Amino acid sequence: MVDYKQILRLHAEGVSQRGIADVLSCSRNTVASVLSAAAAAGIRFEGVADLGSDEVRNLVIPDPPKTVTDRVAADFEHVHREMARPSVTLLLLWNEYVARCRAEGGVPYRYSFFAEQYRRWVSATGASMRVERSPGESIEVDWAGDPMIFADPVTGAGVKAWLFVAACSFSAYTYVEAFADMTLLSWIDGHVQAFEAFGGTCRLLVPDNLRTGVSRADRYEPVGNPAYMRLAEHYGTAVVPARIRRPRDKPVAEGSVRFVANHIGAVLRDRRFVGLAELNEAIFDLVEEINARPFQKREDSRQIVFERDERPLLNPLPAVRFELADLRKAKVAPNYHLQIDRNFYSVPARLLGASLDVRVTSQIVEVFDGGERVACHARMVGVRGRYSTVAAHMPEGHRHRLSDWTPQRFEAWAETIGPNTLAAIGAILASRKIIEQSYRSCLGVMSLAKKPGGIGRLEDACGRALDATPSPSYTLIKKLWSAWQPGDPAPPVSLGDAGFVRGSGYYSGDGGQA
Repeated sequence: MVDYKQILRLHAEGVSQRGIADVLSCSRNTVASVLSAAAAAGIRFEGVADLGSDEVRNLVIPDPPKTVTDRVAADFEHVHREMARPSVTLLLLWNEYVARCRAEGGVPYRYSFFAEQYRRWVSATGASMRVERSPGESIEVDWAGDPMIFADPVTGAGVKAWLFVAACSFSAYTYVEAFADMTLLSWIDGHVQAFEAFGGTCRLLVPDNLRTGVSRADRYEPVGNPAYMRLAEHYGTAVVPARIRRPRDKPVAEGSVRFVANHIGAVLRDRRFVGLAELNEAIFDLVEEINARPFQKREDSRQIVFERDERPLLNPLPAVRFELADLRKAKVAPNYHLQIDRNFYSVPARLLGASLDVRVTSQIVEVFDGGERVACHARMVGVRGRYSTVAAHMPEGHRHRLSDWTPQRFEAWAETIGPNTLAAIGAILASRKIIEQSYRSCLGVMSLAKKPGGIGRLEDACGRALDATPSPSYTLIKKLWSAWQPGDPAPPVSLGDAGFVRGSGYYSGDGGQA
């Protein structure tokens, strides 16, 4: 603040206006205005030398006279505090202010002036303007900042986990889940799990401008991620991203992020979790406790406000949950199967060589020929080289060939070879959910008995395969059969009630039997 007394003193000592401005670090216009006002009021430094700086200032430029008004001043601090309570609006508080003024015999402000004065009070005091929220209006979503750690169940190595946070804006009811990454798939799964935990969706989704939610951030027209937009459309909600660097656009989620980092991270800091499921179980318990804890500045708790005011207004969930789908093109191979992620799925044999549309989710594989769905399979995850075959897709000749065989017929044949072959055939038959899918492997094992070495070689190979694994495959049996050496005699094979097997001498006329 400019010291008027010092300006008068320096001027009395003959210092120029430019010099006074340099000494007091103010503009020459300010110095000229003070000296002009002092001259107009007849004030010289000698007359005010014994007064304080504030007194000199009031003498040179006296405060304007206060306007006399019969309007009753509003208590905007009280107004701001009440605005933080649920369902309280500025119009409601103005009506209460009007009623109080009239009861006291005063004249109230009009609503427009009342609102303008409140905005000025907020700006002058630096207070946060409360964003109006309605029950069921919006859900605020974000990733928590600091990762947590869990141990890999297989290796024991530490793995980072990031916390997905979803909070209903009105009640602040919160859902938190840990994910091993922050990919689009985890982002989508977090939303689906949160919606199901809430029992519905709100009208709006308010994410941050992160890449998984918003492809291109813009103040006025942000571009949403296409998969994220499909999620919103599926659940009947709309994505309205928060403005860049404006955390007050989603104050509930920002507060929940701080809560997650400070409370959950602190409470669980000394616990060791094996696997992501164990970590999430502990997080769910803590979040349930927080949701039930009473508010510090509001009545009731997150849980009570959500159940009473917000849950009844949520949009109902659709009958089918959303799954992130990967759309691909695939060509049908000569064996009427498509290759998806190194596994094979059948389609009708009439489509051999056709290029078809494939929709892949975490659970199913759907195949489309134009707009017609021609095949649907459960997706095989964590395995390679497996076949998923529907009998109706097979050519007529293949179906007739397989219909000649049954599990009992394969087992009866294997029993004529020996116990090892019988056990191996049983394991192959049990390896597929659809037992017909194992018939080709059984036929492959049968073909080995017709090759050099005979039934002894096959029985020995099956025994070695069973020693290696309780569920041997045709591939393993064939590999051991190929590596078989006839150095050691094969163990005698009891044919039981299977009868006799004719040897080569039988057909040469000597009646030999094996």
